[in-house]
Amino acid sequence: MLRRILAKRFVRILLWLFITLVTLVVLLRVWTNWSGRRRWAATKAMIEHEGETLDFRKLLPETPPDAENLLAMEPLRDLTEAIDHDDAKGEPGAKRKALTEMKMDVMASGARGVEKGQVTDMQTWAKYLRESKFLDLPAASAAPGREVLAALDAKFPLLKQLSDLAPQRSQAMFIPGLRERELPEMLFSISLRHYTGARHLARLLCLRARAAIDAKQGAEAVHSLLAAEKIGFACETEPLLIGCLVGLATETLVNESLWVGLRDRAFSEAELQSLQSLLSAHDLDKVVLQAFRGELACVVSSMEYLKDVAAGRKQSVQGVAAIFSDDHQNHSLRRLSAGLPGGFFHHSMSVVAELEWKHALSPLRQGGIMAVLKAGDGMNADLNVKKNYLLHPEYVMASFIIPSFTTISASAALVQARERQALTAIALERFFLKHAKYPAALQELVPDFVAAVPRDPWDAKELRYRTTPAGRYTLWCVGLDGVDDGGQVYKNGVAMRSTLYLGDWTWQYEPAKTGSKK
Repeated sequence: MLRRILAKRFVRILLWLFITLVTLVVLLRVWTNWSGRRRWAATKAMIEHEGETLDFRKLLPETPPDAENLLAMEPLRDLTEAIDHDDAKGEPGAKRKALTEMKMDVMASGARGVEKGQVTDMQTWAKYLRESKFLDLPAASAAPGREVLAALDAKFPLLKQLSDLAPQRSQAMFIPGLRERELPEMLFSISLRHYTGARHLARLLCLRARAAIDAKQGAEAVHSLLAAEKIGFACETEPLLIGCLVGLATETLVNESLWVGLRDRAFSEAELQSLQSLLSAHDLDKVVLQAFRGELACVVSSMEYLKDVAAGRKQSVQGVAAIFSDDHQNHSLRRLSAGLPGGFFHHSMSVVAELEWKHALSPLRQGGIMAVLKAGDGMNADLNVKKNYLLHPEYVMASFIIPSFTTISASAALVQARERQALTAIALERFFLKHAKYPAALQELVPDFVAAVPRDPWDAKELRYRTTPAGRYTLWCVGLDGVDDGGQVYKNGVAMRSTLYLGDWTWQYEPAKTGSKK
């Protein structure tokens, strides 16, 4: 009898504990959904109050008329289109394949002239291109630049076509543009099929410019540089982080060839003016800001999509197929998502939006790229405070999905500094063409050659400048450590775009003397 009484009591206790647990889970889910909706509504109101938008389509630029669009030319037209969602199908697929075949796997050693102050001669380039069988070149030539230029134009006629058209068309955008394309519900799965071809094309245009400089054909070199730079701008026009990064890489390539041309004094006054006009109209702060805005809009859109999957309103997870490629894994992911309340996603979206506004968008709007860098690791500090995911589950997705804004901004800052140095160097060469000497101070360039002396992105002071005994000059910015080292390059085993780099960012035509800063 006693045993039966105890057994019944035990069952009642278990039943009571089960009911209590279910009640707590239901209440927690209800509270999570309620608080998540309130928090997300408040976060959206804050973002809108600051003049920002989470609607990706509102960030998209207007597509320029074909007559003004460099990339509307027939060999590149419809490059972003996919027939039946198949990248290899039809004429667009054939065009992308042709660009893929332009991939150049070789790079002549020592080609980073801006950083090292050293130039790779065209004979070395020709040797690399010949031995890799990328171009059909003679074993030896007294005019390697002319040979490389002719071989490039023979193998890739598109390079010449783009170069000839670049001065005539002021804008560049891949078409169909994002406004005209069908965008996926999960924006992280946007097809970026055209970026690969854009990188190959820009790289060969810069090589073409380098060959033209060696062949004493300044106009051809400038036209190729204009084309490559506009391809980079086209990538940056799309409000995507990857587009911004491709654009930054392209501008780095352009600066390399431009540096060689300025070093060799290969350009006329009119050619220098055309380069100066294009570069001076470029606002990298706005480019990075638009990319950060687009990144946030993509995150929010994708998390909204996952919330619908959890609620059973969506049957598949687009954009995750590359990670969970088979049906079993995709089904498992849907089952996992189905267990999460909608409030979890609202809280997670709020965390991401609040952090990206605080540590990326707001500093960038107020002080440009350098303001993001000066803010330091504030983002990581905020994430580390809430790294106990049992207590702060809303931070789980943020820790995986938020990119390294500091690293991206550091790369952009170096490109921005190089761009301002290039603009100043162009003005100096224009001054030299007129006066057969360089100015004693950069203020002598104003107003005939520049409206104002370009500023160091880090401290907003005028670029540092001095003439050299060799008859040229050195320009420098203080670099990410904020210390003026007098134009000294300290390698310390790290890249110049690294926040650990301690030297200056220099522009000079003599080999840089490197050392280690104690």
